Amino acid sequence: MKVKYDLIGGAKPPTMELWYNTALAADGGTARYKGSLVKAVDWSDVDHGYFMCFAGETTAMENVCGILEEDVTLGYLPDSSSGSVYRRKITPIFPSTVIEAEYVQADAAAAANYDTSGTASAAGTTFTITITTADRMIGGWIYFLTGSNAGYLHYITDNDTTTATFSTAVANAVVAADTFLVIQPPISYLFDINATYTGLKSEIDDGSRGDVLVGLDHWISAPSIGKVRLVKDIHDGLCIPNAKFFHHFTIPSGMSITGTCTYNNLWINGFNRDT
Repeated sequence: MKVKYDLIGGAKPPTMELWYNTALAADGGTARYKGSLVKAVDWSDVDHGYFMCFAGETTAMENVCGILEEDVTLGYLPDSSSGSVYRRKITPIFPSTVIEAEYVQADAAAAANYDTSGTASAAGTTFTITITTADRMIGGWIYFLTGSNAGYLHYITDNDTTTATFSTAVANAVVAADTFLVIQPPISYLFDINATYTGLKSEIDDGSRGDVLVGLDHWISAPSIGKVRLVKDIHDGLCIPNAKFFHHFTIPSGMSITGTCTYNNLWINGFNRDT
């Protein structure tokens, strides 16, 4: 992930150097990656002092405050007897900060981030797949990575709980083993941040996505077309080899899928002291 700009200030917030450890309760030896989200430790987790850490640590995304600007493989807690806390480069984020994240095929630790298990008949527009809520994927896209349709991009005009409807027919049959990327509609609120908190994981089923973001727009980048916003009348049904896809979004403060204050923004609200 990376910061693009700010909706209020315009310019990207300046990068700071702040105390950071890769783990919550141990000297850090776990790799954390450039582009990963950063949080401050929970108010209740003062066992080792206060510092910035990986956003996936307990409680995930609580006191979220920035994006790490360097790869990190070593760190020390404030009370460590083995070394001093390192200051790491972190770009702060606010609820008004626009972030760009890629729909990656694998996260920074090489875990697969694509979706699978969809099927379709050759020359058909019906993509059979499980989606919890009807109409959530209208305006989204499927980009096939493997199989007989590899490289093809299809726009979704409708979905119910068992199928999605493509605007253009697939050239060949889609089988359950085929892998694909799922690009959310531009204005979306349910996403799936991957396990390294560096990008977005493809998940067509909204019931399996639990990260509440404010989606703004989606983009494509490919050698043949450069980097542009996705447009149905231009890109639907094309075979675009080696394409990458991105979403621009903000992270709201004080809001989660269950209505709790998990997404409390440190710079706006201070530490979340509920837990």
